[in-house]
Amino acid sequence: MRYSKILREHFDGITLVAEDLLLLESFQVKYLPERVPQKEFATLIREYPIIKNILVSRNPSVRNFINSVLKENERIEDKNLIKKYIDELLWEIADLIIYNKFPEIYDEKAKFTWNIDEIITKQSLAGKVVADVGAGSGILAFLLSQYAETVYAIEPLSSFRTFIRQKAMKDNYRNVYPVDGFLDSIPFPGDFFDILFTSNAIGWNIEKELQEIERVVKPNGQAIHVMRINKNVTENPVHEKLISGEWNYAMSKIQDTDSLKLKYIKTIS
Repeated sequence: MRYSKILREHFDGITLVAEDLLLLESFQVKYLPERVPQKEFATLIREYPIIKNILVSRNPSVRNFINSVLKENERIEDKNLIKKYIDELLWEIADLIIYNKFPEIYDEKAKFTWNIDEIITKQSLAGKVVADVGAGSGILAFLLSQYAETVYAIEPLSSFRTFIRQKAMKDNYRNVYPVDGFLDSIPFPGDFFDILFTSNAIGWNIEKELQEIERVVKPNGQAIHVMRINKNVTENPVHEKLISGEWNYAMSKIQDTDSLKLKYIKTIS
């Protein structure tokens, strides 16, 4: 298992149940074939057939995957093993569930260690209309809002948008606006933003994402992507794409306590 041990430690004290899979939104259901351990997933689907029906109705693209998983993995009869498999499955994808079920806990435990001056000068944000795309619980959006004129927190998950909206009202952030959208389909007209930011959000559909960024950022505006990695390596597909001659992002890095912080920046022509 790739994530379950890490996620159990990070979100210690949280209880997950099989029905939590029903919280997943359509685009999250699409990720399941890449994320779920198959024999554990087959076990849960057999124990809760209604979950299969709802997942397929929510995103029909997973139908063949689910049928294949059920065909290739035998039924488990041992009740203790069934319970163990279901628990392991839920924790392997616990991040997807927690985004929906406990956005406030995610926000509390998120490791965002960037200072504003590490990202951009405060003066550069004055009077600017900016976007934080893939905003999550809005950590970066709220930081930017202290210096920018207007911040659009573009986020596909309704739970996160609700969290941002409620926090903005509670803490009197009058210039933060949560908006439904994806980085590869930004619901704004062309040349709209002075600066567009992402934080560990780019790379799901990199080519289309970069095209959308260039479309919505004004000429001479900026695109800035910050990310945090646990290893001292930058040779990955997203890094290579950003710094390629095709896209020409400049990269800088800062060594944090237990990770490496990377920043990619480009002035849009």
